[in-house]
Amino acid sequence: MIDRYSLSPMRQLWTLEAQYEHWLQVELSALSAMEEQGEVPAGTYSAVREKVRVDVDRISTIEAEIRHDLLAFIRSLEEQAGDVGRFIHRGLTSSDVKDTALSLQMRAGLDLILNEASGLQTRLLEKAREYQDLIVVGRTHGMHAEPTTLGLKFLLWRSEIARDVARLQQAREVISVGKLSGPVGTYTQVSPDVEELALGKLGLRPAHVANQVLQRDRHAEVLSAIAITGATLDKIALEIRHLSRTEVGELEEPVPEGSSSMPHKRNPITSERICGLARILRANLQAGLENVALWHERDMSHSSVERLIIPDSFTLLHYMLVKMRSIISDLVVHADAIARNLNLTHGAIYSQAILIALVEQGMARSAAHEAIKAASIAALTEGRSLIEILREDGEIASLLSAANLDEEAILDRVRSTSRRLIEREASQTGD
Repeated sequence: MIDRYSLSPMRQLWTLEAQYEHWLQVELSALSAMEEQGEVPAGTYSAVREKVRVDVDRISTIEAEIRHDLLAFIRSLEEQAGDVGRFIHRGLTSSDVKDTALSLQMRAGLDLILNEASGLQTRLLEKAREYQDLIVVGRTHGMHAEPTTLGLKFLLWRSEIARDVARLQQAREVISVGKLSGPVGTYTQVSPDVEELALGKLGLRPAHVANQVLQRDRHAEVLSAIAITGATLDKIALEIRHLSRTEVGELEEPVPEGSSSMPHKRNPITSERICGLARILRANLQAGLENVALWHERDMSHSSVERLIIPDSFTLLHYMLVKMRSIISDLVVHADAIARNLNLTHGAIYSQAILIALVEQGMARSAAHEAIKAASIAALTEGRSLIEILREDGEIASLLSAANLDEEAILDRVRSTSRRLIEREASQTGD
């Protein structure tokens, strides 16, 4: 991933040096387990561990000659280890090391992502509470519908992020496996006991069954959790973009970007970037699904794809979460624009509450619906209050008076519901 969309510490997790360091962890764990099982001479593990280190330049030089990255890595270790180096990689195949190390990297990457997602979750609840009483117009089909609160928007996002966190935690469990079962997974030269012991040192579980590789449905599940979380961020960013439009003006990014040609512009550029990057996560998931089906015990059609889609997906989602958390933390709320937009329909957004009140006072629903529909059109045309126009009909005025209904009473119910829903969510999660 380009530096523009890479942030520490996720960036460092996917460097070539980090990859080799994880390979070394796997090789050393396997060697330690073999020594404990009596399969290599006593003292082998300590001797190798003390002598070897990752030498990126030397590995690159060897790889340029032999055209095999894992074998170049092993030969570099052998050179450093001397005579005991002959026991390195005993009974293993390349995928044992690569797939197990990749699981370690993906697990570590998910921990970084989960930390950011949990932070965003907390921030969204704080914002929900902060704005639980701020009435805003709710929209369906892009049109004014009924009043809601800004707090409920934040609560909705928070609830979805919670589901994303659950999916990411499940994906972490699924990918926390390794395999050290040798070519085609038959343990011909390395024992299941060594595998279990070595993987335990790494905090991984052995796959119940594998062939030459860990099965790629696991990796696809991780990419799916990442892509769905990206889709949530896409949704949040899209709403912020809509509410930032000149005609709406209710919300604004903390640091909107200007234009090289138009000095007045205040563009929601970070939200737009999040929406764009979410598309890459979805595309990467498609590639991950294609990797599930491999020839026989393995082929390498997945390998080149994963070198791109896995580091990029992890890096991008981490970046998107950090940026979204920053946006939410310092989001600018224009209460004056919110109040102005709330009154654009001259009270037509209260039509359902009025409809129910009239029905409860004995008016036929169809007649009430038609009367309110006609009055709503008149309100927009004449710029007058919907309730005011309805009260020009003596019968309806009497019914509304009996119902003791006014706009502020409707809004009080919305605020009360908003507070109740937010506190219910907080109590369920212990926040």
